[in-house]
Parts: sequence; C-alpha cells; structure tokens
Amino acid sequence: MNSIKVPREFARADDWSACKALAISVVIVALGLGVPAAFPGSWLALFGGALLFGAGILRLYSIQHDCGHYSYFSSRKLNDLLGNCLSIFSGIAHSVLRYNHNLHHQHLGDLKHRDVHEVYVMTRREYEAAPISKKLVYRIYRHPVTLFLLGPLLVYFVQYRWPRNTLKVGVRDVLLQNIAMFGFWFLVVKFLGWWAFFALILGSVFAGSFGIFVVYVGHNFEETYWRDTGEKNAHAAALNGASSLRLGVLVDFVLLNFGFHDLHHYNAKIPCYRLKECNAAIAQNWNSAAIGLRESVECLRWRLWDEETNRMIPFPQSFRNDIRSGWATSPRSREL
Repeated sequence: MNSIKVPREFARADDWSACKALAISVVIVALGLGVPAAFPGSWLALFGGALLFGAGILRLYSIQHDCGHYSYFSSRKLNDLLGNCLSIFSGIAHSVLRYNHNLHHQHLGDLKHRDVHEVYVMTRREYEAAPISKKLVYRIYRHPVTLFLLGPLLVYFVQYRWPRNTLKVGVRDVLLQNIAMFGFWFLVVKFLGWWAFFALILGSVFAGSFGIFVVYVGHNFEETYWRDTGEKNAHAAALNGASSLRLGVLVDFVLLNFGFHDLHHYNAKIPCYRLKECNAAIAQNWNSAAIGLRESVECLRWRLWDEETNRMIPFPQSFRNDIRSGWATSPRSREL
C-alpha cells in the first residue's frame, strides 16, 4: 500500500463538532442511569439502561482516547481537563491511559514489544517450544470467554485500580481517579438508587466486553502486521497492522467511529468525529482490511503469529495432541 495523503482539514480539531459529540454521549449516559432510576424494580428498565449506559461509556472512551492524542479539542488544556474528567467513566487515570496508549502506537507491530498491546500474541515457534503448562495458560487466555467476559471484569475492576506504568507516570493521578470514580458510584446509589447503580455496573461490563472485541478485531485479523524490531517499518505497521470495523451505522455511532482503527493509526490527529468522513474522502486510495460481521467472527480463529507465512493462524493442533506431543518428546518418555 502506498502512502496516502490525508486532507489537512480532517487532521484538525473542530470544537463545535467536539462539543456536540460530547453532549450526545453525556445524554446517553444520563438516560442509562435515569431510566432504571425512574422505574426501580423493572428488569426491562435495568437492561435497557445498562445498554444505554454501556453505549455512552464506549463513546466517552473514544473521546478520552482522542484527548490523549490532543486531537479532540483545539486547546491542549481542554483535552487534558476533559480526559481527566472522563476517567471517572473509563475506569483508568487519564495520564496513564495516554502514556500506555502512546506506547501502543509507537510499538505497533513490533514483536519485541508485544507487552504494550491490549491482547498478547505468541508466535508459532514460541508456542511449539513452550511447555504444556504455558500452552494451557495461553489457550485459556485466548479463549473468547476469557477475552471478552472474564478479561473485561479483571481489567476494569482490578487492573485499572493500579494500571501498568502507574509508578512511572504518577501514583497521584491513579489514586485521585479511584477516589473520584468510587465517589461517583456512591452518589449514583445515594441519589438515583441501587437499580441505577446495577445498570452502571452492567453497562460497564458490556462496554468493556465490546470494547475489547473491537480492539481485538482491530489488530487480530489474518493478514495483520508483526515484525522483529530491526525489520519493522513504522509506516507499513500503521497501514497494515490495523483494520476497519464495518458493522453498520449503529455501531459507528456507539463507538464514535473508533472502529475506523486503521485510519486512526495512520494519522492519530484525526479526531473521532471526523474519521468516517475522512475515510469516505480517501476511499478510492485506501485499501486496508475491512472487517464485517463474518470476518469479525473468523478473527476468533487466529491465535498465533506464524513467522514463516507472516499471518495469523489457528492453533496447529488440539490441546490433547499438544499433551501427546509433549509427552513423546519429554526426557522421561525417552528414558522409558
């Protein structure tokens, strides 16, 4: 893929569009809490409110993410201020999120820095050389139940209380974020009631699960990009290491266009409210991986990076056969 020139107007913040997108997101979050508060005891109101709250959280996360790139507002101070406020909803201190996410951009596609990516990937050679215990742990880790249900629970409610690189970035910000978030939860219970709080928790789980799914298919498609540090090309990684999620207008609205992840990695200064418009403007020259519903389901098959074919592959054999192979090649079995 050749270099694509992004029109300058798309890589520039528009404060009016930013305020409008933020206002819509806040209204959705408020409805998500208000509906179950107005109809306590109604399971329909609870689950409806949870879906609304989760959708609003996903939009607010996209906004906070852009604040970390200083691309949402034209003012750097406004980006920092809003990002810190939104950490109450995202669950992670803004300064730490910004630092870790910028590492993700910097090392996209670098096999030596896989630890900075949201979903860890083993290579085929690493997996085949690993002991049975490590293979089992990796298989459990890469199972959809772990990735999209247990994983979000652990990340949101446990890991984000003390996220990676906290000591390096700032303990103060993490402690203040925790206090502010739990304080917000307390206020929800006090003034809106327990049913609103239950919608908040369920909506957060929904947002975390779908958010990880979006990130997963954003980088875990068959022909994604991974290279050793010396062989990696930053331009090629940005163009080929991220996909574009195409699940319809409703999903684009809920994600605030975060699904156009390929274009974001190509130019992080394009704010989320302009990604879709920018994609349409350069569509004739843009040739990245488009992931629809069928392709997104197929992405669940890809578990290992094959260095020989430069593509993601499924596990080469069942775990039962892994055990048999491991037993056959173990020193004890050779002695017998």
